[in-house]
Amino acid sequence: MVIYIDILFFTNFLMDALLLATTAILADRKAIPWRMALGAGAAALFGCLLFFIKVHWFPLLLLKAAIPALSLFLSFPFENFITYFKTLLLYLGVHLLFGGGMYGFYAFTDAGSKMRQANGVYYMEIPLWLLLLMAFGFYGLSRLFFFFLDRRKEKNFLHTLTIDGTSLSALLDTGNALYDPLNLKPVILCQWDALPLPEALLQAVLHQDASALPTLCEKYPHLHLQLLPYTDISGRRILIYGFRPQELTIDGTPHRALVGLTLQPLSPDNRFQALLHRDWSHL
Repeated sequence: MVIYIDILFFTNFLMDALLLATTAILADRKAIPWRMALGAGAAALFGCLLFFIKVHWFPLLLLKAAIPALSLFLSFPFENFITYFKTLLLYLGVHLLFGGGMYGFYAFTDAGSKMRQANGVYYMEIPLWLLLLMAFGFYGLSRLFFFFLDRRKEKNFLHTLTIDGTSLSALLDTGNALYDPLNLKPVILCQWDALPLPEALLQAVLHQDASALPTLCEKYPHLHLQLLPYTDISGRRILIYGFRPQELTIDGTPHRALVGLTLQPLSPDNRFQALLHRDWSHL
């Protein structure tokens, strides 16, 4: 069998990109295209090297652990070691899921006779359309499975949030890890127009006018306004307005937290208007 390095690289790049995309869905991590391409490219490059060199089993085992770890580090912004380790375990689990599906396809079709492997890296002599069909087919099935799973989980994660007498529907978001940097209180993210707040404050939030903070603090001292560092959906680091409500309950139980006001719609169909902090995952 003649091995074409460009086909080997493209095949591994495609599969690694889909594995990383699936991991991003499972781990609820933001997918940044250029970082995902960098991680998939690094994994595919090392896969090509492993295919053509002879490696003893122990160094091979170390490389098999190091390559996914490096690919993941390049693909997602580093938050902390716990989050990174959890994402790495998910990534390895997705590898097993895809690998099992692809192996089953090869075992029960003629494609298995046109496959060669070395050091756990596979080369497939099959038409490009069939490769794309298999890869995106497994990816689509995993997306569909977790879509229905998330819809079921979302029903259990919706709670009634009451802020100073105004009731909202809030989703428990395990990805919301925002704390007040001063006293480490959890921050609930709320759509800027979901609460009956003073017009001057709403205008400052709408125009992202951080310079208005001293004037607003003097005018509305009961809100205890402050600016909170926040990473928006595009990955941009910005400051958002936050306030300390006088009364805050979740499903009727009092809690202490800050409320951060975001311009971005939190739910496309308005099923919820706020995101609870992951500290309340026991609710």
